[in-house]
Amino acid sequence: MASNNPQSASNTAPELQRDVRERFGVLPNFFRLSPETPEITEKLWGFAQAAYLDNPLPSVFKERLFVYLSRFCAVRYCIARHTGFLIGLGRPAGDKNAHAESVEAVVKLLRRPLPRGPELESRQSVCSNNPAPIIEMPTSDTQLEDALFALASHVFLQTAEAPECLDALERLLGAIRLQYLLLFLAFVRAAHYWTRVHPEIQFEDDIKQLLATHEALASCIINDPEASTDKVTQSILDELPLLRLKADKAIGLLASIVDSSDDAIISKTLDGMITSWNAGAEQLFGYKAIEALGQPIWMIIPLDRRDEETRILARLAQGERIDHFDTIRRRKDGTMLNVSLSISPIRDAAGKTIGASKIARDITSRKRVERELQESEQRFRTLADALDTQVQFRTQELRRRNAEILQQSDQLRDLSGRLMLAQDEERRHISRELHDSAGQNLAALGMTIVRIEKEAKGDPTRLSDSIKEAQDLVQDLLQEIRTTSYLLHPAMLDESGLSSALRWYVEGLAGRSDLSIELNIPDNLERLAPEMELAIFRLVQECLTNIHRHSGSKTAVIRIAREPDKIYVEVQDHGKGISQERLAEIQSKGVGVGIRGMRERVRQSHGELTIDSNVLGTKIIAIFPVKTAAFVSPPNGQLTS
Repeated sequence: MASNNPQSASNTAPELQRDVRERFGVLPNFFRLSPETPEITEKLWGFAQAAYLDNPLPSVFKERLFVYLSRFCAVRYCIARHTGFLIGLGRPAGDKNAHAESVEAVVKLLRRPLPRGPELESRQSVCSNNPAPIIEMPTSDTQLEDALFALASHVFLQTAEAPECLDALERLLGAIRLQYLLLFLAFVRAAHYWTRVHPEIQFEDDIKQLLATHEALASCIINDPEASTDKVTQSILDELPLLRLKADKAIGLLASIVDSSDDAIISKTLDGMITSWNAGAEQLFGYKAIEALGQPIWMIIPLDRRDEETRILARLAQGERIDHFDTIRRRKDGTMLNVSLSISPIRDAAGKTIGASKIARDITSRKRVERELQESEQRFRTLADALDTQVQFRTQELRRRNAEILQQSDQLRDLSGRLMLAQDEERRHISRELHDSAGQNLAALGMTIVRIEKEAKGDPTRLSDSIKEAQDLVQDLLQEIRTTSYLLHPAMLDESGLSSALRWYVEGLAGRSDLSIELNIPDNLERLAPEMELAIFRLVQECLTNIHRHSGSKTAVIRIAREPDKIYVEVQDHGKGISQERLAEIQSKGVGVGIRGMRERVRQSHGELTIDSNVLGTKIIAIFPVKTAAFVSPPNGQLTS
């Protein structure tokens, strides 16, 4: 109760004004304290909180309805002040989170006439055709809001249609929500009467400025034709006992709602002592009301959450409200559960915070779903990262392959150039050979034929020797031409096979050079595919040419062996070898026309080529795959290490 002590009233006045300003964002003249009876203003503020500000109906819905109903009050203060709240000059229904509306939207609301007769019947039809009870209150400027405002206005004005409108509202809203609406209407009626009997309440400066700058809005507020319909206001004092009875009934109904709610609804003092404990709290936490009442709230708070509750109590002491705070609480059996808390301060008649009301909802299922969603999101993120890694790897692989292709393209162009140079060099070599050997033989043959002609005329006895010399020159010339032709393409390879061709070539090379060559090849080596025989012959030919020209070795060993599915070819010298740098370059790039040619011939036959070299010499090994067929293993054709 408010104190009659003047000192107490002077102390309460600043606190109440501060609470009103904090709730609305401004201090309306409606709640400015009367110096004679400050306790009445306190009670009026308490009524405003219970019926208007803390009424669970949506904030914007309440403020729009307040503005619409204030059209029927002859005094223009309420409609002007609450229009200001609705457009952002303060807070709609004292809710700092509510969105303000535009001036145009408010003008449209104020120009909406009160439906009567057939128009009222159409609104009643809208409500009767709508599924009931409604789950959520209608939003601004919708057909259902228009219909609901029409019914509420007739109930508010107590017209002849009020009873049937009240029945329609009860069907549409349900019994509980209807009681909250009636409680709200009671406060609006009281506010209208209060301004009628207190003409000293003037417009605030922000409202004066609003009316001065918005002509259309000012016209709707000052010259509203519906203002003359406020005949019921004259009898409000007679209805106050009935209104008080309805308020008591609403409060009793609210208590019934709290007790039947599935959510846990708990009240406590600022010291944390439990003062109320509904059936929902019994079911959620496992404690009976008789066990919980008078006990500290710490009984349901885990040890590691004690600091959290301390901060909550401190905020409540400052009058703050805490909405949808997710945390963990402990049941009687010791198990933990996830809850969402909404905590509101409880104030006394003077507006002082004396405790807190807490609503706790079990969100264990929601948390489980959130956790599963997070895990699923993490799996998808991991998959996406893996895919990204694979894409990056494949991109790098493609870049590497592209670089290799470009490098091989460059090598191919280089090889083509080298091949042309090699062709030119080979042509020069063939030309030189023909000129040095065949040319000389032909010249000698020509001179011999001239001499034969002279001797035939002069001394026939010497003719036989000259003819013999000419025959020798012809044989030498024929041999040179055969050798040159063989170097270009060994005809014996096509006629007699690889073994005979290699033996003929090795004997010829040994005879033309100081190179000692050992050839180990099976005598019974069966014929291979023509292209493979040519590849092996050219491989041996290129190896021996390199040994003769570059290695400095006086010996060379050729080993050829056959297995059921392979042909082994090994050529080894005992020369100066290849440096490790040069060998690495050969292995990676295949430099040199000869090496590249050997690699390409082996590759065309799907074989493998390896080169091993050190200071003791060089060994080249080629392995050619062959199809299995009738095969005799050579007794002396095995490779040596």
